[in-house]
Amino acid sequence: MKRIAIVGVGLIGGSLGLALKKRNLIKEVVGIGRRQESIDKALQAGAVDRGTLKLEEGVKDVDLVVIATPVGSITEMIKRTIIALPQRAIITDVGSTKEKIVIEVDRIIPKKISFIGGHPLAGSEKSGVEAAREDLFVDSVCVLTPGKTTLPGVLATISSFWENVGARVIVMKPEEHDFLIAATSHLPHLVSAALVSLTGRLEGEKEGLLPLIATGFKDTTRIALSSPEVWKDIYLTNGKNIISMVGRFQELLEEIKGYILKEEGALLQEELDRVRVFRGRC
Repeated sequence: MKRIAIVGVGLIGGSLGLALKKRNLIKEVVGIGRRQESIDKALQAGAVDRGTLKLEEGVKDVDLVVIATPVGSITEMIKRTIIALPQRAIITDVGSTKEKIVIEVDRIIPKKISFIGGHPLAGSEKSGVEAAREDLFVDSVCVLTPGKTTLPGVLATISSFWENVGARVIVMKPEEHDFLIAATSHLPHLVSAALVSLTGRLEGEKEGLLPLIATGFKDTTRIALSSPEVWKDIYLTNGKNIISMVGRFQELLEEIKGYILKEEGALLQEELDRVRVFRGRC
């Protein structure tokens, strides 16, 4: 591939552009954004070679398009993209949910173009191209979720693409991805946000709370600083699985609550021992 377009030059899109350019993997990286300010910052950071606010113009004559916008807008971006793409071009994305996107895109993608869903498990609570890093994907995992219309050879091509920027590729069905990521990513953010919300309300009831917020609380709730726009879309596009995980989490909380109420120290310690062992494997 000689030329790619990245739609959305924020943290992930900007980091991808930096990684491709620093490794000399692509001849030209085109950045596509909603605001000129974002394009200017991406150019200044060296994440793209040129930029535009016009999607159809930016994707013309490219070999690959990477959609790096919030998940709620990915399908619409792809609808606009396929009109202007040349034959045999590939579209992929970096969205944190996959099933809904893959199903919707499979319905509209023309035979001359191929789509494969992607989700690099890398990022930060920070946002914007200012936070982009060329090594963001090194030693990370990128999940690829082929759809029914993914053309032969595209999986190998996009696997190599992510491996070349340092990621380890895992292939799974979109629905499997969404079920598992609800437990490992989406529920943790929800719990983090709820914990911050709880302490925020307590701060209004009692003085002296803020000085007691130390590293444990900050480490546990770091991801609550992430973009509300991004996470709103994630919750709404993977609601079924998130709600299921919330139910399981509530059951576990009730179980632990029961140990505390009944002062069953041995059972409580057994649970905490299991937790510690599993966390040590992560």
